[in-house]
Amino acid sequence: MKRLLLNKILSTVGDTINDTEYTILADLIDRINELQNYSIREAAKNNFVSTSSVSRLCAKLGLSGYSELKFYLKNQYDSLDANQDKGQSSIKNTAYILADSFKEGYEKTIQQIKEADVDSFIQMLSESKQIGVCGSGISEIIANYFTQRFQIIGKDAWLVNVSAPGGIYMNQLEKSQMMVVFSRSGESSYPISKALIAKRQGVKIVAITSNRESSLGKMSDIILPIYGSREPLDVSYSITSYNARAVLFVDLLLQLYMESAPGESSGRKL
Repeated sequence: MKRLLLNKILSTVGDTINDTEYTILADLIDRINELQNYSIREAAKNNFVSTSSVSRLCAKLGLSGYSELKFYLKNQYDSLDANQDKGQSSIKNTAYILADSFKEGYEKTIQQIKEADVDSFIQMLSESKQIGVCGSGISEIIANYFTQRFQIIGKDAWLVNVSAPGGIYMNQLEKSQMMVVFSRSGESSYPISKALIAKRQGVKIVAITSNRESSLGKMSDIILPIYGSREPLDVSYSITSYNARAVLFVDLLLQLYMESAPGESSGRKL
């Protein structure tokens, strides 16, 4: 239950807290049953931080102070426990928690999308005879999904091969008009280096990232943001639905592109 509470909180604020604040939060949740008597000084001492670090965590959670933080955590914990269906397996309980997290995150993704940017992306995609798609790590898996989904409907899309010689990459760029780059943080060195080379060759760059202000975002012609954490802690310590959101976002873009194709209805609202 404590892990579920931690995941639930991180799904909404994981993109704002740092490693130190994560450690404090995890410690408080771990001590949930004794939290009422756990002072801010004890929390600071046990986590090797100052009391101001604890106060900053309170502020990032939108709470007025440490007392309210303790009340908030205990209330959330009790709510999870009360709403848990004892007749269901722990697997289903966990699945429902993650489903709620996914729904909330996907709705926030839709809210922050600018229709003008999506329209520009669809138009650019329609006008491009060949498009490159790039990503590294888990983002490469999502990039591969994007590539294959658009290949199925007839777009000439190619996935940037991490191990391919530079000459092959340059030959592909000469035939391409745009490149879609997936990077959660927008700071991964491999996608950035490939995007920079492409941009110098006159290829338009579309960034799909959770960080508009990242290095990738700043060099891109269009940014399509996905709500989610930009912090390494979110990858290391918690389960999130960011990657699931990214996959569904690819399907959304595919649907919008197909609606804009000749003979299809082009009216849409995000």
